Amino acid sequence: MSNKPVAVYGLGNMGYLVAQRIAKHFPTKVADLDTAQVQRARDSFAAQPIADPKDVSDVHAIVLCLPSPAASQNVLKQIAPHLSPDTIVLETSTVNPDDIHASQKILTPFGLRIVDASILAGVSQMEAGTATLLLGGDESDIATTQSVLNAITEKQIYFGPSGAGAAAKVINNAVAHAVMVVVAEAGALATASGVSCEKLISLLADPQMGLHRPLTHRYAERILGNNYAGGMPLDAARKDSTLALELAQSLGVPMFAIQGSHTIYEIASAAGYGRDDYAAIAKVWADWGKPTVPAQ
Repeated sequence: MSNKPVAVYGLGNMGYLVAQRIAKHFPTKVADLDTAQVQRARDSFAAQPIADPKDVSDVHAIVLCLPSPAASQNVLKQIAPHLSPDTIVLETSTVNPDDIHASQKILTPFGLRIVDASILAGVSQMEAGTATLLLGGDESDIATTQSVLNAITEKQIYFGPSGAGAAAKVINNAVAHAVMVVVAEAGALATASGVSCEKLISLLADPQMGLHRPLTHRYAERILGNNYAGGMPLDAARKDSTLALELAQSLGVPMFAIQGSHTIYEIASAAGYGRDDYAAIAKVWADWGKPTVPAQ
């Protein structure tokens, strides 16, 4: 299918690089509200501007890299009636599963399908070819568009049915953004305490220390394995969390994420999990009917 064009909607910082990478393997058509970006793509890698929805009637795949779910769905409403039934939409924008499903509803009357191919990367990673695509959707549709996906990046993780890749991206970003707050708080607390920030970074970066162990040991081994025996008791973790809040209060350093996360230790202790390993905070979500892992 490499002789058929691929259309890219959205030429922002990321979308432009996506189109540029695709253009190394496919004739590429592009659209963006910024006409200067369209011209830049035309001059740089011979992209063909999309002037009318009918211009995409011959494409192999539609790649969306747009700033909002509404923008993606607006484009699909315009072009769906003109697409060939074998055309597959690749949604690379950051959206929720419900947005993927809403887009599918637009496409279904025309016999069209969508794959979530969420981009996990910064601009520099996309440019270097080290980005990762988080995929969700029908595996046969992914196979049909594999050459296009590979043109974007060969690093890909398949998460499951439609919407799963999009959900994985949103969850990853939520963790990154929350950790960013925790790290900023830690830096402020370290500075106020006279602790070297450079040495603190080295400490936290150690695979056996604070940033890594909650994921690699407590979630991956204890929570997934439903093993809360031994280890650091939850009440001890609660005590340490209290000490951190006391330190921050004594130094006048505002806490947001660290203070907010202390609450779950209080709830878990009150629920009777104080002697379990502190990974047992996960039991609280299960008590609320929202377990953090699938049923064993």
